[in-house]
Amino acid sequence: MIGLMRPNPPVDVRRPRARSDWWALPVLFFGLVVIALLIVPVIQGAQQTAGWGYDFRAYFDAATRLVQTGSPYQLETLSGPFQPGPAGLYLYSPVPALLVVPLTWLGLANATLAWLLLRLALLVATCLLLPVPRWVKVVSLGVSLISAQFLYDLNLGNVSLIVTFLAVVTWRWLDEPIGGLAVAASLTIRPTMAVIAGWWALRRRWTAIAWVIIGGAAIVVVSLPFVGLNPWFQFVTVLRNVSDTTGVEHNLDLSSTALALGVRPDLAAFFLFGGYVLALGAIMLSLRRDREIGFAVTVMASLLLSPLLWNHYLTNLLVPGALLAARGRRFGVLLPLLGWLPPLMLPLVVIAGMFLPFVARGRDRDAAELSLGAAEPEPIADADASLSGATGG
Repeated sequence: MIGLMRPNPPVDVRRPRARSDWWALPVLFFGLVVIALLIVPVIQGAQQTAGWGYDFRAYFDAATRLVQTGSPYQLETLSGPFQPGPAGLYLYSPVPALLVVPLTWLGLANATLAWLLLRLALLVATCLLLPVPRWVKVVSLGVSLISAQFLYDLNLGNVSLIVTFLAVVTWRWLDEPIGGLAVAASLTIRPTMAVIAGWWALRRRWTAIAWVIIGGAAIVVVSLPFVGLNPWFQFVTVLRNVSDTTGVEHNLDLSSTALALGVRPDLAAFFLFGGYVLALGAIMLSLRRDREIGFAVTVMASLLLSPLLWNHYLTNLLVPGALLAARGRRFGVLLPLLGWLPPLMLPLVVIAGMFLPFVARGRDRDAAELSLGAAEPEPIADADASLSGATGG
C-alpha cells in the first residue's frame, strides 16, 4: 500500500519572475528623440536669459587662472573671511577647474554650450544607473527634465547634477569599492558628502571608508603633476575663510530662511544648528532600517549639514524619490517636482525628502545584520534583484 502511494510533487519555492517592463525602453527611446528635437530651440531660448552659464563662468575663469598663474583661487577668498554669493567666486577643490581646462580651448560661448550638453548626457546616465525598475528610471528622467532644480542647474552651468550622479553611482554600488571612490570624487565638489563616510562608520563598513580614503588620496596624487600641492592647501584656506552665510542672497539654509521670515538675527543661527541636529537624528534613526533607506536619508541630510543651500542642490531629491517609487510608494517619483514650490518652502522640501524614505517598504535584513555585528551585508546587486527583478541597467 505504501509502495503504491505516489510521492507529493516537489514544491517550487523559487520566487516568481518579475514582470518585465517591456514598454520602458521604447518609451525611453521615444523620449530621447523628443528631447533631441526640442533641445535646439530650448537652448537658444536659454542663452538669452540672465542666468545662462552664470556659475560655469566661475569655473571657466578658475581654469584660466589655473593655467596662467598655477592657482584657480582669487585673492578675496584667500586673504581673509568672505561672504559667499557674489558672481565669479570659485569655492571648490582644484579638480573641477582642472577638468574644465580643456573646455577653455573652445572659448567661453562654445564651452558653455558643450558643458550643458555634457551634463544633459550625464543626467540620462544618472537615471539609467538608478538601481530601480525600468519604469522608475524612465519616469525619473522625465520628471527631472521638468523639475526646477534640474533646469536651474542646467541653465546656470552648476555642478549639483554631477554630485547627484556620484550619489547614484554610490547607491548602485553601495558598500563596494566603486561606491567609496564615487564618494571621494564628490568631496572635491561638495565636502558635506563626507557624511556618507560617517554613516558607513556607524554601520561599521570599514572597507567602504577605506576606499573613500584611497580614492581621495589617488585624486590628489594624480592631480599633482598638473596643479601642484599648493592649490590643495589654498582650498583648505578658502573653506576656512567662508563665513557669515546667514542671510546670503538666495541661500535657503534654515537660518537664512528664518531671517527672511522675520526671526531676529541673533536667534536665526539656532535654526541652522537645529537643522544639524535634525539631520544627525535622521541618520541615527535610519540605522534601524535597511541600508538603501539609510543611504537616501543620509544623502538628503548632507544638504541640511551645509551652511549653504542653493535651490539647485535639490537635484538630490532624485535619490529618495526613486527609492520610494521602487519600494511601493509610487508618488515618490514626483518628489523632485516639489522644487517648484516658493523658495521659503524649499528647506521643508529638503526635510521631507530626508524623512519620506522611512515610509518606503523596508527590507530589514541589513538592519538585523547590523545589530548582530555582521561583517558585510548582502551584495547590492542581489538586493536590487530581489527588489525589482529586472533593473534594466
